[in-house]
Amino acid sequence: MSHSDNTLLLANVSRRGLLKGLAGASALLLAARWDIGLANEQAQFGAGAMPGGWVDNPNVFIHIDANGLVTIVNNRAEMGQGIRTSLVMVAADELGADWDRVRAEQADGDQDKFGNQNTDGSRSMRHWYDPMRRAAAAARLMLEQAAANQWGVSVDEVRADVHKVVHPATGRELGFGQLAEAARELDVPGRDGLVLKSDSELRFIGKESGLINGELKSMHPKAIDGEDIVTGKAIFGADVDLENTLYAVVARPPVYGATVKSVDDSEALKIRGVKKTVRIDGTGQPAAFNPLGGVAVVATNTWAAMEGRRALKIEWDNTPAGNNSDYTSDTYRESLEKAAQSPGKVIRQSGDVEAALKEANKRVSATYYMPHMAQAPMEPPVAVVRVSGGKAEAWAPVQNPRATREASPGFWRSTWKT
Repeated sequence: MSHSDNTLLLANVSRRGLLKGLAGASALLLAARWDIGLANEQAQFGAGAMPGGWVDNPNVFIHIDANGLVTIVNNRAEMGQGIRTSLVMVAADELGADWDRVRAEQADGDQDKFGNQNTDGSRSMRHWYDPMRRAAAAARLMLEQAAANQWGVSVDEVRADVHKVVHPATGRELGFGQLAEAARELDVPGRDGLVLKSDSELRFIGKESGLINGELKSMHPKAIDGEDIVTGKAIFGADVDLENTLYAVVARPPVYGATVKSVDDSEALKIRGVKKTVRIDGTGQPAAFNPLGGVAVVATNTWAAMEGRRALKIEWDNTPAGNNSDYTSDTYRESLEKAAQSPGKVIRQSGDVEAALKEANKRVSATYYMPHMAQAPMEPPVAVVRVSGGKAEAWAPVQNPRATREASPGFWRSTWKT
């Protein structure tokens, strides 16, 4: 059984584990009921099917120092959905950590280490709720085992309380920080030995309010970086400050898919602070994470770069853009409505919809249309890149760091050689 298969078995015994051909599954087959079509869909779209899958190793996500400070790593992008708080809260609750002694650390873009990091589709909590709880439960068990070893008792006789492990029979207790070093030396327990907390034992998850010293208060921890974000203290991609930084802005094509036919940068290069211009060849359609094309102006400050862009004289070739040159929201809506009225491809069928509609006493029909939404976040798309020793290190607000890094590597090599 592979690592991934074992994980899936624990996360959902009823479908995916059996589809992977687990040995000895006949007893489970007798007790389980499911639809094979649904099982196939879950295998296709579930967390385990994502690139990089998921990881539940406590040594990856949870670190405790000698002073008892608990650092929990968040591997997803904070986009205003509060995931830096909620995923950390899930792990802290299962671990039994005191929220005032917890800090969040943002993971680097490393899918091999941290599992899938593509933050989209409202999947962060759905895909990572169970792995984060298992990672925290494993860490909690390691702390309990470390305490039991020190006291010379069975691990069944001790239990983790808030930020400490206690031995109820004797009243002895040890803080997480006192146990961290010894716990770190222990083997990570297998998933089959983990017992997650019951709902009644949880302090944050699923709790809206509760009595604290006789007073009804919110049980939800405050957003980890909410105050910093609204007061301007949070560090965004554009805030990374490196020595001798150059700034670049790009003149983008006016039509999606258009290319640069010619460019006159003579006036732009006269502007004080402008160092050079770089012509960027587009990579075709669909662009996805690849460059749209255009002309970049590189300068010693943002104002000079923007003024340099304004001074560029560019002739665009809209031919490669094809129908995009005549694209309008109205024609797009018409094409959507036409497609919606056309017969669809049946993936799975359950029951007879047409027969049921014929027997209905009343039928309601309505058309809903969502116009284009401007992808205009408060944090503008930006990247700060340091090139040294043949490597490029980037700080960027991206939803999918792995895909961004792997997109068109030839473009990066050619651009940084110019």
